[in-house]
Amino acid sequence: MVDWDAFQLFGIQNRPPGTEWNLSTDYLSKRGFGWGTSFKYEQTRFLGMNSPATGLFDFWAIKDKGRDNLGASRRSIEPEEDFRFRMVGQHRQRFGNGWDLTTESGWISDRTFLEQYYEREWDQFKSPRTGGRLKRLTDNRALSFEVNWQANDFFTTTQWLPRADHYWLGQALLSDRLTWYEHSQAAYANQNVASTPSNPVLRDQFELMPWEQTFDGSDVRISGNGERLVTRQELDLPFSLGPVKVVPFALGELAHWGEVRDGSDLQRAFVHTGVRASVPFWAVFPTAHSGLMNINGLAHKVVFDTEFSYADSSRNLDQLILYDPLDDTSLLEYRRRLLSPVLPTVVGRRFDPRSWAFRSATQGWVTSPTTEVADDLMTLRMGMRHRWQTKRGMPGQRHIIDWLTIDTNLTWFPKSNRDNFGQDFGLFNYDVRWHLGDRFTLVSDGAADFFTDGLKTISAGVLTNRPTRGNAYLGVRSITGPITSNAVLANFNYRMSPKWLATASASLDLSDTGNIGQNYSMTRIGESLDVTVGIYGNTGQDVVGVNFMVEPRFLPNLQLTRKTGIEIPPAGALGLE
Repeated sequence: MVDWDAFQLFGIQNRPPGTEWNLSTDYLSKRGFGWGTSFKYEQTRFLGMNSPATGLFDFWAIKDKGRDNLGASRRSIEPEEDFRFRMVGQHRQRFGNGWDLTTESGWISDRTFLEQYYEREWDQFKSPRTGGRLKRLTDNRALSFEVNWQANDFFTTTQWLPRADHYWLGQALLSDRLTWYEHSQAAYANQNVASTPSNPVLRDQFELMPWEQTFDGSDVRISGNGERLVTRQELDLPFSLGPVKVVPFALGELAHWGEVRDGSDLQRAFVHTGVRASVPFWAVFPTAHSGLMNINGLAHKVVFDTEFSYADSSRNLDQLILYDPLDDTSLLEYRRRLLSPVLPTVVGRRFDPRSWAFRSATQGWVTSPTTEVADDLMTLRMGMRHRWQTKRGMPGQRHIIDWLTIDTNLTWFPKSNRDNFGQDFGLFNYDVRWHLGDRFTLVSDGAADFFTDGLKTISAGVLTNRPTRGNAYLGVRSITGPITSNAVLANFNYRMSPKWLATASASLDLSDTGNIGQNYSMTRIGESLDVTVGIYGNTGQDVVGVNFMVEPRFLPNLQLTRKTGIEIPPAGALGLE
């Protein structure tokens, strides 16, 4: 895989400032010849306009003669296309008076190309999208106009042709006695459901989501078209009762859809009202000292918060097409496989992402990312935020740090049969961070729903970090519910000497899966080059391989540093070596 500086290759001496242009010529022995180009720019003026702009264009293609290896049950997939490519474009430009323009393109040749060739982008980046947005921010107001279209018909996409949104957040009324929030939108939506895969293996693992099918249960694919007009308003009345902060609130919404799952139009009135309250407590223990625990005085600060809310919707959630997606494309495609009879299934309303979203109070946000998710609900949410703080540092230079933090949340559902599948309590979660030393931390977090097969997760581990020397993590993670997994996770990066750096990682599932994967490598840190040799295994893809990397030390952003978290400065940067 070779990248070329196109300006030097073509002898262009007066390259535009703030630009970078590369060409790629790659040969993959089992796949074919790949080629592409990328162009990045960062300009203070753009196309003669006095407005800063940044952006990139990245294209790569291959005439593919191989098969995709995407993990267990998909290790030999015949691509749906022979000529495969990815074209990504991004542009951001800031005009005067608060306006800015964002455009992007995300065109790919077939449904498995990103997962095979750009796995990190598929797993972690936002979904590929093609369109643009013009937006203006003024104090606590925002106005945006958006248009986008479906470039990849193998993924479900909502086209906005167009969409306008207006936000007005935290506006004081009646001399600060009331606080007002508003979000209104007008749009024409066209949702096209993902096409069925032509590959027989992928076709057997492809299922439509409930909101992609007709409402009568006939499993017929639907595509929604029509206007969507929504306004959502909230009024808060904050006041204090001694140390207790109390905020009664009332949110209301009026919405209209031109087409829903049964093909008709629909109007919805939605109300979400209740009261929030919080109270802080604190205690100071100046005589608390411990050399073992690295404590020099101790302060305990805690905030108890609660919210009682009641929501009522004139229409049921499952009548609507989900025009605003809850998941990125990679998660949605994974959900399809879980619904298929080929894999262990996770079916039913308990595991519907819409159900989790509205039980988690997403519907109570004026700025909710998904308009469709709203339904009848009554909850009492309770939480605690604990902070034990101490002072550390040299005498005369001590600073306050969090020694121990514990956050917990729990929700009570008074109408449990309607709202929480028969269980009075749910949506429990906690997060613990115990910083025993500046470079040594015990961590644990977990979450649980208590209904039958409800998801329960817990993880615990030890994290140590010495920024110039190394870092390590050893932990366990347990998942129970519809899917069970108990895994041991370990990661280790250590600079053994000025010349050598070792890295290792391993994952082992204590259940039936067994070994997940390992990665080991050694790096020789030279005066001008870093040379890395490693071996890795991935059980899911049934792959064992060898890595070999040579990297100049003068590069501003070393891949070695990104992977290990250990800074490797250029030779001589810290003095004589």
